[in-house]
Amino acid sequence: MMIINKKNQHFLLTLFAPFLLLFLVSNSVAAKEIGLDKIVAIINDDVVMFSEVKPIIVRMKQSGQTQLSDKALLKEVLDKIILDKIQIQYAKQVGINVKETTIDKAINAIAAQNKLTTSQLKVALNDQGLNYNEFRKNLRKKLTIDALQKSQRRGTQQKISESHVDDFIRAESLNLNKGVEYHLLDIIIPATNGISVTEFNRRLKKAQQLKIKLIAQPTNKIASIIKRFGALQKDLGWKKSQALSPAYVRALSLLGVGELSDVVRDAKGFHILKLVEQRGGNRKISQQARVRHILIPNSDPQAKVKAIQLRNKILAGGNFAALARANSADKGSAQIGGELGMMDPASFVPPFSKAVIRLPLNTLSQPIQTRFGWHLIEVLERKASDNTREALKLQAQEILNKKELSNTTKNWLQGLRDQAYIEYRL
Repeated sequence: MMIINKKNQHFLLTLFAPFLLLFLVSNSVAAKEIGLDKIVAIINDDVVMFSEVKPIIVRMKQSGQTQLSDKALLKEVLDKIILDKIQIQYAKQVGINVKETTIDKAINAIAAQNKLTTSQLKVALNDQGLNYNEFRKNLRKKLTIDALQKSQRRGTQQKISESHVDDFIRAESLNLNKGVEYHLLDIIIPATNGISVTEFNRRLKKAQQLKIKLIAQPTNKIASIIKRFGALQKDLGWKKSQALSPAYVRALSLLGVGELSDVVRDAKGFHILKLVEQRGGNRKISQQARVRHILIPNSDPQAKVKAIQLRNKILAGGNFAALARANSADKGSAQIGGELGMMDPASFVPPFSKAVIRLPLNTLSQPIQTRFGWHLIEVLERKASDNTREALKLQAQEILNKKELSNTTKNWLQGLRDQAYIEYRL
């Protein structure tokens, strides 16, 4: 008899939870204790037997997975079985059929993750009172339900709007911006709580107009504009996100360095916050480079020779931009003197990327070959780029997509259930 270690045993019992709890019980000790069987529910043309429900309840109670009363637990387990049977029935109607080879791959994956062969997995299952054939049969059910839900999601998934993402970031700003510190300028139009509604609206409008003016003006004119609007400016220095009011953190959550917030209202008045610097939190910093190149394509049998000749011309005082316009096969960049703009080196093909990372500024490379041909490369500028805001938006998009999929699937399953004939015989 094979002994499986505790870690692998836990994995086998939890990998497909609650799938294992619902199905992998037909050969267990608990199943042998059932005695007289009976129907506990009818679902369309199928039934749920008490022998399907009882072993799952026994397992859940033995493993400490539930604090529910016996009656509530029975209903919960029965409802899960019913929902799975409805999905299996519907999958059959729409022609979803899991192939034997797919089941074989899934079993091999389970065995591999437990560092077992398929034969050893069979022994391990038997040691836990689980019948391998029943395991395979119910794995098919699990894979069928997964395929059905995946098919349903493909047909209903919608793109989350940019405004929805921004709203979510603001709503979750206190969690998403933990550990962030801001260096802030506070531009305020004073307004106490005792002013009239008319005066309140006048000052709010004034603050909104001030922000528009500040965006459009050069730095050397900002102080005079603030003074003309009767506003005050104060350098708040560095502030931790947890020390700021939620309204401030929401306003700052989508700001880039140097940008102005929307107008924020508090007991002191109407504030416009300027983000001078930001640090801490999960910063996403990448090094970017402004690059130009000349490409001689591989289709030219003399490509490398021509690249060397062009390099010699440039080193002798030739104009890089003019030679790029006349010779480069990359017509998009050739029109602007071979310039590719400010980019992350990782976005280039590997040999080109390595050259961009290693080249000193304003130094012409040796000819570099890629799958496109032979390149002459020059790095004109390097700078660190803060991609935190973009990363934050991607994180929010992912969270919202998961929520949307969960809600969509939940509603779809409820619709399937509503259309089914279900009779309880508890």
